[in-house]
Amino acid sequence: MTEKYRALALAGTFVAVVLMLTRAPYWGAHRPATESETVLGFFAENLGEADLCSRISWAAFQRYSVLFGGGGASYARSDCYEGVAQRNHEPEICWRVRPLIDIDPFSSGYSALSCWQRAKRGGGTQITLPPATITRAFEALGYDADTLYLEGVIGPAIRPADVYRGLERKPGIVERVQQALGRPVAALGPDGQSYLAQLSAVTTGDPQWCARIPATTAIPTQAIPFRDWCYLTVAYDTWDGRICERMTPAAGEVKVMQAKAHGVRPEIAEQFSARADCARIGHWVGPRPHYGPEVPPDATQIESLVAALGFDMPRARDLPVYEIAAYYERFLDALQADRPGDSQHQVARAKLLSRINARSESP
Repeated sequence: MTEKYRALALAGTFVAVVLMLTRAPYWGAHRPATESETVLGFFAENLGEADLCSRISWAAFQRYSVLFGGGGASYARSDCYEGVAQRNHEPEICWRVRPLIDIDPFSSGYSALSCWQRAKRGGGTQITLPPATITRAFEALGYDADTLYLEGVIGPAIRPADVYRGLERKPGIVERVQQALGRPVAALGPDGQSYLAQLSAVTTGDPQWCARIPATTAIPTQAIPFRDWCYLTVAYDTWDGRICERMTPAAGEVKVMQAKAHGVRPEIAEQFSARADCARIGHWVGPRPHYGPEVPPDATQIESLVAALGFDMPRARDLPVYEIAAYYERFLDALQADRPGDSQHQVARAKLLSRINARSESP
């Protein structure tokens, strides 16, 4: 009799162990994950934050087709833990996956043990969301694509310099420039007028526009006067070396004069001038360059010139949704955890996590 009871006790212990290892953490009705739970998994994986997974209910459950998923089922919270474990290369996170062992012969093995094996092996897939869902998620957290750059970890979605470069392709841009230049100088400032004149010059290929730039006006990106730079850009754009003759004579260039002062023979020094470079158009080898509008260095000045031409600065919120979503994903990429000592990224990351936690409740 004693042996019988002992066998029963061992059998009972075995059953208890099996139940413990394979038990489901939630005995109620299963349901698909909600959008907010899927978004939590998305943020958890991208940020490598396993604690966010704990805010996904154990009720969220999914079965997989034998044809397309290999069969089986898993809890959304367990999937989240596994995604973070693989992203962080931390198999230890897998012990938070349930069940610990999957004994279903038709399952692909969604368990702590199989998670551990996959995390050690590396690889894995990442949650992807529709662009509209990503955009909605960030807006719900209080982010705005137009001001996201203020977090200090990513540039603006729309850069003023790109907007200015695109002006040459705007219909009627030359007429708009003509109208803007007809207003008092104070409205644009002398530099603003010069930038608009060069814009029309490269748009039309007409060097007469360059003559409207004062001979002494300089630009921070070039060592030669702005007017000479305008002539050079139009000459290359139109492939007309005769335009180079309108530039300051080589002997008058600062660089040439400095070279002569250091003992360089005049005929040698002048070969390194911008005018000589312009005159070599006929000997150019390779793809022909195209010079677009010279971009003002200051974003505020760009906005003023765009407004003077009668255009509104575009807004990030008006971009196609897939571009807005891609911008938010670049923001997430910038918040990776492996940035020791980068306080700006750490502050932005902590702010995002705080907002996510504030909007979600632990089940």
